Amino acid sequence: MKHGMLGRLAEQTKSFRAFVHRRITINRAHLARNRNKNTRFVAVTGSSAKTTLCALLDHILSGVGPTAAQLSANTMPKIAPFIRDLGNEHEFAVVEAGIGATDRMIHMARLIRPHIAVVTMIQLEHKKELPDLDSIAREKGYLVEHMAPASIAVLNADDERTDGLAQRANGKVVTFGQAAGADYRAVEISAGYPDRLSLVVCSSELKLKLQTQLVGVHFWLPVTAAVAVAHQLGVPSDIIAERIASFEPFVGRCSVLTLPGDRHFIMDTFKAPQHSLVQAFEVARTARAPRRRILLGQLSDTTGGGTTAYRKAYRLARDCADEIIFVGDHAHRHNASREDVDSGRVVNFKEVSEVADYLQRTSTPGEVVLLKSNCSLHLERAGLAQNETVNCWGQICKLKTDCTRCGLYEFPYESHLGGQVRSARITAL
Repeated sequence: MKHGMLGRLAEQTKSFRAFVHRRITINRAHLARNRNKNTRFVAVTGSSAKTTLCALLDHILSGVGPTAAQLSANTMPKIAPFIRDLGNEHEFAVVEAGIGATDRMIHMARLIRPHIAVVTMIQLEHKKELPDLDSIAREKGYLVEHMAPASIAVLNADDERTDGLAQRANGKVVTFGQAAGADYRAVEISAGYPDRLSLVVCSSELKLKLQTQLVGVHFWLPVTAAVAVAHQLGVPSDIIAERIASFEPFVGRCSVLTLPGDRHFIMDTFKAPQHSLVQAFEVARTARAPRRRILLGQLSDTTGGGTTAYRKAYRLARDCADEIIFVGDHAHRHNASREDVDSGRVVNFKEVSEVADYLQRTSTPGEVVLLKSNCSLHLERAGLAQNETVNCWGQICKLKTDCTRCGLYEFPYESHLGGQVRSARITAL
């Protein structure tokens, strides 16, 4: 009993200290933001395309002035220390702001107070906490409500909730999209792997013909939004086009792994909300290859066992690929037709290591394999294992980062703890 009480007291003390530390960090971040008169802050939120847009903006703006960016890790515990430590020497700061529940964005928005706030799109995600599009729009709209004076809201003209967001904007509103009335309009969009995305972005003041290294037509959105932001910040159009052309895909967002035998793995392995499946599968459908395969892992925001979501994913994938491979705890839920199962067009595996071996055994020169999953499964290991040694096959990993960024995939998962992996690395060297 005594040891149990001491344990609870220790946990409470640890929790209290963590709370105090967070509050001190946030307060210092507010002080730093108030003192910073030189940096122009760009904040990006939305249900998809945030990280790619932020990385692209970081790349473009770095071409004209000192730029800092906070990407991917997009919640207050990461944003607050970023702003706290940001120096006045930076001309631009790009901040990705994400939410997983209500009452999160308002606090980040009050801290960031962006000079430009971008909302990429409103789609269903985090359905347990944000069950409908109206609640998502309401939460993300705080970012445009709490902009700095003389600021600009950059909104998606194709999104039906843009009018509501525009009414809440504390500043000028600029739109981007494919709609005829968009201030920055994307036209002549083309992509079919191995060709990369090309498009033309038009406004009343410019017409930019853009060639990118991005895979998939759906990346028109972050590219067009980036043009709108950069142009509004006064970046010359030739620099915008040049920096977009040299920008490489963000790892895990349809980044390409080219393997011996001219095999191409397109890794879309960081997020897998159900609304993103059509876009990802379209990459496989339009690819020019002797065989197109879709490897589907863990979907996001499924309810119950996720049976409906995986059945829908199977139906969508069936029209886009020659083979559909499911892997993970829910691999059996696809309810594929008996014909597809018997013919081997649809297969499923429990473990990522099993599917990695299968892909190696059944490889075809020139094939394109699209990997789609959320980051919890670390499905990118199936691609890495085709040409590298992978020994980290733990089914559950708490790191929300790509395995290539972690860099520990060559060591067993158990050795990652307690510094054992550092010893292993030193020995290997």
